[in-house]
Amino acid sequence: MRQEEGWAGARSWIWPGLAGLAAAAMLSAAAFGPVSVPGLSVRDTESVEAELTWRDYLDVVNDALARGDVSDAVRSWQDAYGVAVASRRWEALLAAGDTFVRIGEASGRVEGARPNARHAYMAALMQAERQRSVPGVLAIGRAFAALGDPDVAAYCERIAAALAAGPVRR
Repeated sequence: MRQEEGWAGARSWIWPGLAGLAAAAMLSAAAFGPVSVPGLSVRDTESVEAELTWRDYLDVVNDALARGDVSDAVRSWQDAYGVAVASRRWEALLAAGDTFVRIGEASGRVEGARPNARHAYMAALMQAERQRSVPGVLAIGRAFAALGDPDVAAYCERIAAALAAGPVRR
């Protein structure tokens, strides 16, 4: 028997075998259905997810800072920042920026923290302006001033004044 004939014979049973495995997997999924955890309903899992907010993530960062673990604080901040962005709330983004400033202070590298804090503040400014929040824009302006960026702080004051004056006319 030649080698090609042996391989051709093997191929003849591979496809039916794979089809059988796929059918068995589908029947198993249909028979067992979705997996559930005893004592935990779908309603419970939704409320757990709803209760985990950007504040909870920033609390994890604060706990790491309290322990003096700057590396863990930075890693946790990245998760907190992602949740803050997803929240689409200027308050969350402002708090994330403030928290990164504190990480910089804890590490002794305040200047190294400025780019991440500034990025969070800029995202916060965009959200506050989009939401037409004068107090938000002013708070973000104060954060930029504290960061040592008076030009952006002044820009925030101009945005707040324009928002307070009324709707934008085009």
